[in-house]
Amino acid sequence: MHKALSSLGVDLSPGERGGDWRFTLGSWSEERLLVLVNSHRAGLTRRSYEPERLLHSTLPLLARGKLAVLTDARPELLPSGAPAEAVFRLAEPTDLAPAPDLPAALRALALAEPRSVPLPVWAELVAAVTGETVAAGELTEVARVHADAVLVGSLGVSFVDEAVAEVLRHQFDSAELTRVNRHMVTWLLRTSADFRHPEGWAKAGAVGLYAATGLAMHAVQAGTYEELLRDGGVVAHLPQASVMDSARSHSFIIPGNSPASDALHLWNWGVVPRSQGEWASWLHLMAWSRDDLALASSVASSGVALPWRVRWARWRLPGGFHARFLEAGRFIRLAEVRRQGRSAVAGLQKRVAGGSTDPYVTIRDVETGELVAGPWEQGEIPQEHGTELTLPTATATAPSASSGAQGSQSPERPTRLAELFGASSPPRDNSAFLLPCAPLLVGDVLVFGGDLGLLAIQAANGVDPSVLSDTFGSRRQPLSWEYSDAGPSTPVDAAPSSHSDLIALFGEEDIFEAEPEELPDELTHQGTRDLFTDFGLPDMDEGGMALLPYGDGEVELFDEVDWPDDVESVADRGPFFQIGTWMGGEIVVDGPTGHILRVPTGPDEEELAGLPAARSLESFLTMVPLWVTGLRTRALLPPGSPERGQITHWVLGALADVDAAGGEQPAWSYVLHNE
Repeated sequence: MHKALSSLGVDLSPGERGGDWRFTLGSWSEERLLVLVNSHRAGLTRRSYEPERLLHSTLPLLARGKLAVLTDARPELLPSGAPAEAVFRLAEPTDLAPAPDLPAALRALALAEPRSVPLPVWAELVAAVTGETVAAGELTEVARVHADAVLVGSLGVSFVDEAVAEVLRHQFDSAELTRVNRHMVTWLLRTSADFRHPEGWAKAGAVGLYAATGLAMHAVQAGTYEELLRDGGVVAHLPQASVMDSARSHSFIIPGNSPASDALHLWNWGVVPRSQGEWASWLHLMAWSRDDLALASSVASSGVALPWRVRWARWRLPGGFHARFLEAGRFIRLAEVRRQGRSAVAGLQKRVAGGSTDPYVTIRDVETGELVAGPWEQGEIPQEHGTELTLPTATATAPSASSGAQGSQSPERPTRLAELFGASSPPRDNSAFLLPCAPLLVGDVLVFGGDLGLLAIQAANGVDPSVLSDTFGSRRQPLSWEYSDAGPSTPVDAAPSSHSDLIALFGEEDIFEAEPEELPDELTHQGTRDLFTDFGLPDMDEGGMALLPYGDGEVELFDEVDWPDDVESVADRGPFFQIGTWMGGEIVVDGPTGHILRVPTGPDEEELAGLPAARSLESFLTMVPLWVTGLRTRALLPPGSPERGQITHWVLGALADVDAAGGEQPAWSYVLHNE
């Protein structure tokens, strides 16, 4: 992609790369033609998903304005909607079929995934196909005799004409392919200690490079890919691109909570590490962030030298979908303070509600990220905390004029919140960094913050923290843009969704129980009555939904509501008791059944028909935090983020898991689809 755009004259220098090259191509006044050959062989492996991605995603982005793109492709890779006048069908070549007397060694060579195959790998392929051991000298002789078919290079042996390998591969049945690939996965893993390297397998020679780029694709065909992903000691050596490519080749649906989904989510956010060590550090952070400590530990002990490691993480990681990931909130600025003599981080944060932004301040322990004071929303630091906080001691850098000694000043005790951030730097470009708050170095800990939350990392020995301050979380839009969707990440130890998740989103102080005497006698469903009195309703107004645990100026909790005569009736017969509003209509509970419904405002609301929103109050109060989590998560995403569309599907899928019928109520999806 870089070569194609450069040849077209697009400026891809570091200062210009962040721009949208699509506008550059679309603004040309003269016609141009870009010719790409062998597009069906894109990618580092023969099984690669890259040819399909190139034809279905990347080339349509290139062909814009007066630029036309011409490429060759296999018929099965053509996009289904390709216009007939844009496709030119050529006769199949007739002289590429391999001669029937090609030796078994060349047939085995065709089953390699990377196209350059070191002799030890070739020997193992032969053993997998034939069951016979072959010496390197014998393979060298085969290559010499068949010099018209194969080339010997610095990285190994490859076919002169890749079409020969493609035909040979089709001569194996599926059982043989599975067996050979299982053999190769086992052998590569067994011998991986031989090419272990602090910069990743790819730096350990030709066999290491083959393993780094080919192991995952062998595992896809061996049926062991998911098992491979659970081994952080292996995945840490695989390039991000190889993990993504193999994941998409394995399945169209890529589940969350794995290194594969991590790779895709980071790529789609523009986090494309420049080295294998940095990529391993990101794998470690992503696993740690969702509490997958076993995977994080295996990445850390992989033998790859991590330039930094996470100390703690309280953020919504890319791809995250859970209320726990939102608990820390959104950060605007960071500052170092002392609390009771210990280093701490003051965070200027913002709470967005009802279209307005309310600032507040929190204090967190720098070693753990634990909240130790706040939130404070007024201008002054509360008096009871005034003696706890001091600003870092400022030590003079020049001798005192009177004594010549090193001068210093006593710790200053701030009284107003604004004083905490007097020396803090303004945020960086939000589009250039994942966490745009100016980084804060406290001792050996680097703290980063932004809308996604807060986290801390520690540089490895010999790594300059100031370099990490400038590079950590920098976003570089990949030239080929988004790769593929993946499922959401959740804490691995998270309990099943329940109504108690409302506490994490709204706090216990904003959830109000109903008194038994408040319940209408006609509300006869016992489970519903118990939940109202034992747990209650949150005081919320979000996404067009308001729950009213103590009513409002116009509505009392449990007001009886008549079903409108001009609206299609529902199976439930009532009486119906109001507990809130939803896009203008009442949210009601059916007294005999406990079903939760939204009452349409009129007959013109066909798209918001009166289907039950949930089969029970328990289901409804379990669905609400999933829905609110989706809304709040989407609010954190930058415009144009592919996750904005994915969030809708994650939320609706989660709602259906709780209540299949209730999840079909269009009101749940209306805001997600239309805002």
